[in-house]
Amino acid sequence: MADRPTYVTDTHSLLWYLQNPKRLGPEATRAFEQVAANEADLIVPVIVVAEIIYVLQTGRVSANFEDILARLQASPNVEIPALTLERALDLRTLIAVPEMHDRLIVAEAHARNATLITQDQAITASGLVQTVW
Repeated sequence: MADRPTYVTDTHSLLWYLQNPKRLGPEATRAFEQVAANEADLIVPVIVVAEIIYVLQTGRVSANFEDILARLQASPNVEIPALTLERALDLRTLIAVPEMHDRLIVAEAHARNATLITQDQAITASGLVQTVW
């Protein structure tokens, strides 16, 4: 990806952007608009994809997963990296984020020195990565 803003998204942020963007904060909206205009890159950790599958299967959110995945994969500036051992091992040092799934998302943002699109207070309070909402 190019030398320009890079964002990592958490699950809620991505789902709200795709389905109900009015729920996003102004900085989150601006970040997703930059991505949509191909002015920034977006990293979607594979754990976010897994969480989307889970919330769709539980019926908490109604959407077509195949459409979501196709939309992400069609964007030249969106990357869905695999979960690596290196990222999993980062869980040992990012203990300021209590929830494991969130810690994996933070690990991806931390490793890439990217800004995380989230409103999660535990992540924001951790100070481990820059966040926007």
